[in-house]
Amino acid sequence: MEIDISNYYLGTPMGRYEYMKMPLALFPNHIVKQYYLGEKAKNGFVYLELRKAIYGLPQAGFLANKLLKERLEPHGYREVQQIPGLWKHITRPVQFSLVVYDFGVKYIGRKVLNILFSHYNNTTRLQ
Repeated sequence: MEIDISNYYLGTPMGRYEYMKMPLALFPNHIVKQYYLGEKAKNGFVYLELRKAIYGLPQAGFLANKLLKERLEPHGYREVQQIPGLWKHITRPVQFSLVVYDFGVKYIGRKVLNILFSHYNNTTRLQ
């Protein structure tokens, strides 16, 4: 099964904020007006503070895996030492891997899957 968890990957909090600048010209006019970006721009750029992970951020995958570990290890899920990114439960027949913003899950029995969901409730769509 595949579980889409795009909000998980993109919404991972960062312990240390990052900063970036974007050309004001990249923003649609209605966004510039709505947020008064023209008044806030400096030399044609808008400076942004990133508090959560975004695509292209080098540490986004590391941060997502770290949060996954914090949330699931207390419930018996462990990352397989020989295969980074593969997770298994210590007693139940379930294993999964986080790939960008999807879980690939292998399980035996719907009950096992329901237990996984009860420990991790940020899933957005089952497929």
